[in-house]
Amino acid sequence: MKRGFTLIELLVVVLIIGILSAVALPQYTTAVEKSRASEALINLKHAQQARVLDYLSDSSNSSVAKDIMELSGGFWNADGWGYCTKNFFYTFDDSTYVSVKRCDSKSDCSGCQSSTQYEISRLTPYDSEGWENGNSCTAYTDVGYKICKSLEGQGFTLEDGR
Repeated sequence: MKRGFTLIELLVVVLIIGILSAVALPQYTTAVEKSRASEALINLKHAQQARVLDYLSDSSNSSVAKDIMELSGGFWNADGWGYCTKNFFYTFDDSTYVSVKRCDSKSDCSGCQSSTQYEISRLTPYDSEGWENGNSCTAYTDVGYKICKSLEGQGFTLEDGR
């Protein structure tokens, strides 16, 4: 006579799998968000360096920063000072800062101001200013706070905007 699994045994296995997945899912989402933040930091660093190249270039129509950002697979906004990708909105705030905002909207960056989770800003060094001065991360949500907190070890100051 064949003996299969009983209903109780199957329910116990399903329960164990459910508990394991409930424990693993928050860790997975945190890891995914940290990888997105790393992607943003890399793009931000490249944009920052490209801004310096643009500044040092004698050509008035230099656009190294724009060419670098277009490698991220997004689009420029109407005024040309913001670049939108699937998850982030990069801005060249003025002549010294480049920033990135993590947005909830996936289609466009028009509503990014109201749905920002966190914003990372880097100072672009001109006239002998240091590379590491002025780096900040402003958190607008609990997820943003965790991301900004993890960047403190990389020289970023944490600002809580919640």
